[in-house]
Amino acid sequence: MRKIVIVEDDTELANNIAELVTILGYHVSAIFNESKNCLTFLNDNAVDLVLIDILLKGEDTGIELGKAITANFDVPIVFCSAYSDDQILQQVKTIKHSGYIIKPFNRQVLKTTIFLALNDKFIAPTSTGKDTLHVRDKGYLIPIEFRNILIAEADGLYTKIITAKKSYLIRAILKNVEEQLPSNKFLRVHKSYLVNVDHISSFNSKGVKINDSIVPVRRGYYKSLKELFSN
Repeated sequence: MRKIVIVEDDTELANNIAELVTILGYHVSAIFNESKNCLTFLNDNAVDLVLIDILLKGEDTGIELGKAITANFDVPIVFCSAYSDDQILQQVKTIKHSGYIIKPFNRQVLKTTIFLALNDKFIAPTSTGKDTLHVRDKGYLIPIEFRNILIAEADGLYTKIITAKKSYLIRAILKNVEEQLPSNKFLRVHKSYLVNVDHISSFNSKGVKINDSIVPVRRGYYKSLKELFSN
């Protein structure tokens, strides 16, 4: 069972969140209202996710706790806050996190956010000497060979990696995924799509056919596509 830590300074709200987390099938390892004890706990215990309120008791805010966790532990974090003003969002965006929930939230929002944070964490390829992209799927690290990727499709803050057998949703914008893929094999044909040129069976100014899928071609990208196949 996946283990989750809750850091929330409102005791009643913390207990409510813990109840929801338990109903969703996860184990609440601990509840804290400040950062120091949370960091001590993480030093001694393995957990799968930390839910962090922005405003905490003690000297450190949830922002500072998030920075400490990402610097010292390989565990995803999700921020929870009643605030969404620009100043807070500017601070949050500098921290590697897997979600931001605005209070009040319901069980479905919590369920979706936790699921994506636990199962769809993007991991950049390591220097293993193999041409692979690594993603997390249902708790497992999956190496996907570049040659097996057909399409990469933008989906907000996420990217869908499409292969012939399965699709994977990872938490990374398309631009970051594009940087991990070989530029001589993957071509952007639309602001929301990258395609593997080795799998293109036909194309025109409006679309690219890959297997049974038709990917739209945006004006301005067609020239690059046409030049590629003219060489």
